[in-house]
Amino acid sequence: MIDVPHTTAVPRQLTKSDLTWVVDLASERRERIVSFAPRFWNPATNARKVHAAFLGSLIDSPEVVSIRTDQGFLFGMPRNDMVFVDDMALEDDTNWPTDGQALLRRVGESRRVRFVCPVPEEPRTSTASAVGLAIVESWWHHNLEPAADRLSEVDDPVLIVDEAEGRLINAPPVYDPGGPVLLVTRVTSPDSLQGIERAAAQRGARVSVVTHRPGNERMDELLTFADYKRTTDYYEGTPSA
Repeated sequence: MIDVPHTTAVPRQLTKSDLTWVVDLASERRERIVSFAPRFWNPATNARKVHAAFLGSLIDSPEVVSIRTDQGFLFGMPRNDMVFVDDMALEDDTNWPTDGQALLRRVGESRRVRFVCPVPEEPRTSTASAVGLAIVESWWHHNLEPAADRLSEVDDPVLIVDEAEGRLINAPPVYDPGGPVLLVTRVTSPDSLQGIERAAAQRGARVSVVTHRPGNERMDELLTFADYKRTTDYYEGTPSA
C-alpha cells in the first residue's frame, strides 16, 4: 500500500505531538491582536502554561473536534446543536482561503458552527463569510477605572442599576485585565450604562463588555457615544461545501 503524504489543506486529527506547535501558533496570535484591546486581551503571566494544559485536554477529549492541516489548527467545542470555534490559528494569513476554509468546512460537516472573529483579524472574518457564515452578535469593550481597594473580588456577580442589568465575570484564564469584567446584558440609555459602569467599577471591574445583535443602529450609536469599541464578532451557520 502506498503511503500518500498529507497535503497542506487536508484536515487530519491533532495529536499530543502537535501540542508545542499549536501553543506556539496560539501565542503568536494573541500577540498580534492584543494591541487592539490591550486591557481585556492583556496576556496572563502564565498564559502559555495555562493554554497548553487546556488545549492538551481538548486533544484528549473524544467530544472535541481537534484537527489540523500543514498550516493551521482548529478546536471545535460541542455546545448543544452547534460546535463553538474559538481556538484556531494559521501559520500565515495567506493560508485562510485554503487551509482556513478546509478546517471550517470539516468542523461543520455534522452541525452548525459558531465562530469567534476578533475585529482586527480581517482574513479570519473574510473566511467566515466565504464559507457562508453570517454575523449574529458583536461584543463592544470599554475600559473602567476600578476602586483601588476592590481590584479582584467577585462575590455577588449580579448587577441591576436603574434600567441596566449585567453581571461580573472572570476573564478567560489566558488573559489578565487586572480584575473582573462587567458583562452588560441589558441597557436602555447612556445614563443607565454609566450607572452600571460605576457600580461595577466600585466592585473592581476593569472592563465593561456590551453584546448585541447586528442591525441595532441605536445601540451602535449609544456605544460609540459612550466610547466603546467593537472588538469581536460572532459568526454562525453551516459552512458551504
